[in-house]
Amino acid sequence: MGAGVAPESGGLRALMADSAFRRLWLIGAVTGIMRWLDVVVAGIYVFDVTGSPTWVAAVTFIRAVPMIVGVMFGAMAARLPLGGLMRVGIGTVALSYTILAVLAVFDALAVWHVAIGVWIVGTYWSSENSVRRTMMCAVAGLANTGTAISFDWATINALRLAGPFLGGVLYDAYGMAAPCALGVVCFAAALFLALGMTSGSAPALSGRRRLWEDIADSLAIARRSAAIKGVLGVSICLNFFGFPYSSMIPVIGKDVLRATPADVGFLSSMEGLGAMVGAVTLTAFVRPSWFGRVFMIGSFGVAAGAIAFGLSHIYALSAVALVVAGAGMSWFASMQSTQVLAQTPADRRSGIMGVLTTTIGIGQLGALPIGWLAAQLTAPTAVVIYGSCAVVTLAVCAWRWPAMWRPG
Repeated sequence: MGAGVAPESGGLRALMADSAFRRLWLIGAVTGIMRWLDVVVAGIYVFDVTGSPTWVAAVTFIRAVPMIVGVMFGAMAARLPLGGLMRVGIGTVALSYTILAVLAVFDALAVWHVAIGVWIVGTYWSSENSVRRTMMCAVAGLANTGTAISFDWATINALRLAGPFLGGVLYDAYGMAAPCALGVVCFAAALFLALGMTSGSAPALSGRRRLWEDIADSLAIARRSAAIKGVLGVSICLNFFGFPYSSMIPVIGKDVLRATPADVGFLSSMEGLGAMVGAVTLTAFVRPSWFGRVFMIGSFGVAAGAIAFGLSHIYALSAVALVVAGAGMSWFASMQSTQVLAQTPADRRSGIMGVLTTTIGIGQLGALPIGWLAAQLTAPTAVVIYGSCAVVTLAVCAWRWPAMWRPG
């Protein structure tokens, strides 16, 4: 890795002048295409094969399961070369997409193959905060962390605008083989970029410590900071009640809006449009003193967009609702990582980011019951109920931990 951007040299131009930052950013960009594409494509495929919203939600849940042990990834990342961990993860995902593509070409693909594939992909994404984003933070320096993370999310969300739509079009025209082949290309390109990097590592911890001691230390840091506790609490609530609406997009798109797979992909890409706009505004206009308030506004924006999506029976209005949810998601996600990183010592960042990933994973448990609720009632009703619960729990978090959103 490069020497990093000097703390006083702030700004996006200085970040992009650093070759290590550029490579890390590009790796996030080429893999980010698939981050959102495979969620939509897997959901459409599973719903086509099973006709069950419960199975669609189950596959989404399987993808999120590795995040529950994110604290383990964080502790491991704190003691192993981050560059090597990143290369192993990227290579494994590329191999997984290759196998799925071959199975699809020979018409041998089954739902259980897709479930294993999304679990492997989910394992890679569960290491994202502890590995690639921690490396970006080390390169950028603390003063530029907010700009670096916001720009990274802006890029990923810009690709999110195209990814789901492209996935829907490819699935509509060629079935599962084409999206999986695209995954092979994207992760092969990322592996090439990663192979060209000097292996970075997290700052070394003092002394020889056991893995469980690193985990306990990370949890202690979280307990001592009211702001970090608030961020973790909001992360659990929003991931449990807010984000599961996205697993119902293929179901609502096909059952309620009578959309084709391409139209479902386009609808899902509206989240990306909102997220891109939200991330650009963060990078260009938001000051550090606003980070906490932006974090909470974004969280409530996700819940409001989800409720509006569940209430809509018109394609265009559903698209607008997803734009709102996407913008909120961008503000929430960027400020989530930024606030945690900014309040954590440099040699503990991988560990605390692992704790953050675990709270995200715990929240993802909500993806399973929303499928059951949709089967018992309807998918739109389930989404509205979940969004309403998100509003209530977020309000409780804002009241309980005001340090996370009040400046100073």
